[in-house]
Amino acid sequence: MATVEKNPLLHIVKLQLLDDELDAILSEQKGLPEEISALEEQIAQLTRQLEERTRRIEENQAKRIALRAEIKESQEKIKKYKEAQTKARNNKEYDALSKQIEFEEQEIKRAESQIRAIEALEEQFAQLEKKGKELLAENRLDELTADMYPTDELKKNLAECQSELKRKQKELDTIIKNTQDDVNALKRKIKKQREIVELHAKHLLIKYDQLRRGNIQNVVVKFSRNACSGCNTRVPASRHAFIYQGGFYSCETCGRIVVHERLFEELTVVTSE
Repeated sequence: MATVEKNPLLHIVKLQLLDDELDAILSEQKGLPEEISALEEQIAQLTRQLEERTRRIEENQAKRIALRAEIKESQEKIKKYKEAQTKARNNKEYDALSKQIEFEEQEIKRAESQIRAIEALEEQFAQLEKKGKELLAENRLDELTADMYPTDELKKNLAECQSELKRKQKELDTIIKNTQDDVNALKRKIKKQREIVELHAKHLLIKYDQLRRGNIQNVVVKFSRNACSGCNTRVPASRHAFIYQGGFYSCETCGRIVVHERLFEELTVVTSE
């Protein structure tokens, strides 16, 4: 059996095996972090939609209240001006009051027109939601727009997403709790092993990290059937002897570090050391 002193390449192989073990434990999370993130994004989107609708309703209600107050104020002014007309001393005073009455009547018409516009807009939204309910009932989801989606369905979806998020978060917390000791122990081993690799083969560690950041998990792979076992690209015959002697080959296709399989065999029990 080769020793680390005779072949420093074993250091990077050991790091790969440790990372493999950590990846295997983390894979028990079954994609839950990604699912939780997606649910959180969906909840945020649904919340924004509902808040926007609530804001629109509240703003329209506030506008109606303000406009009705303006109408009432104008009506009171008209009443006051008409009473004043009965006491007008001359035509000039009477005509001036008539102009004031006419102005307030126009203000009432303007306010009433704005109220009708608000009500028409609300009716438009109500009709869109009604159409949305029909499309949902007929399962014609591809025809639904954001404005069509019924508010009660949005609230229902939000509640379901929140419930699902709670369930998945609880499941993830349980998995993390059950594996945390193993994960922490492996992280300590990996940290120590990285320091060793940096000391003996820093150039390989740089390459290793670059590939791992590029979402290639199995950076160090076996030389199998004269090919890179990571992507099955054949290794040039001129490199075979070097690999057999304990060297490595950088795959020209995927960039992985290809080594002889015996290096893995010598370290299969590394995590039990």
